[in-house]
Amino acid sequence: MSDVSRFLDWFVAATSAGLLMVIVISWLLSYRTPETETLDSSKWFALPRWAQIVTGLITIVLFVYLGFRFWIPLPFSVPADGLKIIRLAGLAIFLLGALLVLWARWTLGRMYGVSTSSAVRLKAGPQLVQHGPYALVRHPMYLGIWLLLLGPTLVYRTWALLILFLLLLALYRRAKREEEVLEAAFGEAWRSYAARVPMFLPRWRRRVTMTRAGQRRH
Repeated sequence: MSDVSRFLDWFVAATSAGLLMVIVISWLLSYRTPETETLDSSKWFALPRWAQIVTGLITIVLFVYLGFRFWIPLPFSVPADGLKIIRLAGLAIFLLGALLVLWARWTLGRMYGVSTSSAVRLKAGPQLVQHGPYALVRHPMYLGIWLLLLGPTLVYRTWALLILFLLLLALYRRAKREEEVLEAAFGEAWRSYAARVPMFLPRWRRRVTMTRAGQRRH
């Protein structure tokens, strides 16, 4: 293994561990902010807080363990020249995902909380966050998580990463449920925001056009 490969492995592992720590700490701290009640049925929110924390931590440990167990190469090979390009592309995607997750978490502030595919609880005194990455897409954190997994999947090409990436595509369903709750809470303000900002993929062409139009007016 070359020094570059060792550094890449160390960098991806250290960054992933750091991000996981940020997410776990943010999740634990989110319990300090009061939440609104929800009429949705959810086994998760029915649990006492200590049970939610224990269950969440056990789930994280289980995923890490299964990741090691299924760290098995996918049954295909890539030519050496193509492999370099794929690994560089994967690293770039991974970094983009990491920055997007951190940016989104920072932007949410006290509005950050946990939801499930069947139920969502907003924080007390909810605010409709529309700046930062939320001015580009409505769900930047979920997009960032997908990029975080897609990047290493290209770099390492193992069953563990591919399976986890496919499993977390289910975040789309959670995003849809969150949008139903946000529309009910914010009404026309949410509908206007949703009409202006795409769900996952930024409308770069539209933003460039609007920027050029603004420059012409000046």
